Amino acid sequence: MVTGGCQNFGLEIVTGLAQAGAKVIITSRDHGKAVQRAAELSGQLNAEIVGMPMDLCSESSIVGLFDRVKEEFGTLDILVNNAGGHSPKACGYLERETLESWNAFIEPNLTGTFLTTREYARLMMARRSGCIINIASISSLVGRDRSVYPPPMIPNPVAYTAAKAGIIGLTYDTAAYLGNYGIRVNCISPGGFERTQPQEFIDAYSSRTMLKRMGQNGDLKGVVVFLASEAAAYITGHNLVVDGGFTRYK
Repeated sequence: MVTGGCQNFGLEIVTGLAQAGAKVIITSRDHGKAVQRAAELSGQLNAEIVGMPMDLCSESSIVGLFDRVKEEFGTLDILVNNAGGHSPKACGYLERETLESWNAFIEPNLTGTFLTTREYARLMMARRSGCIINIASISSLVGRDRSVYPPPMIPNPVAYTAAKAGIIGLTYDTAAYLGNYGIRVNCISPGGFERTQPQEFIDAYSSRTMLKRMGQNGDLKGVVVFLASEAAAYITGHNLVVDGGFTRYK
């Protein structure tokens, strides 16, 4: 299962897992979007992919999805907690943020990850196997240089950073908790990936990485497949940074 598997990192992760032979569930708040994307990818990749609805801001939606998975499939080998995202309620300026804008990031990014992890544990602890991969961010590891962002670009707000840092902590402690049950829990912290940013930003960011470029489509999926596979059978409680050397380049 890949939460938020319809676009960006989620789409890349779904593609990588499907290409590796996994049967994949895509979740999205938009059920129609999840079903449509699953159908498209199933045809393109000649893989078994299904779309299901799940709202990370709704405990009942999350519980209901895992009940459905248990009923239809009985087990779930891999959970990738990718969804979370952004909120238009946040402005990116610390002194202007509100409690509402803070919660708009914390709830889907951190609380939603806790709830999916809890439901996965309930499903898989008795089976004494499983793999959870959480997607965090390098923003939780280093303070951001805001001079890289040309106006009108604004970096994600502090609530995003706090949520992603919480996901790393959640990874460490749930890995310790679930280790006795044979469930591995790891985390990936991606750096900046090139999307549709202004060229000025791409150039400035790239100059701060060891590889002199931003992440590209394809740079993440192999990492997820590795952590999900038996090749990583003795790896748990780890945060794998995928950033082209950004956080180590001084």
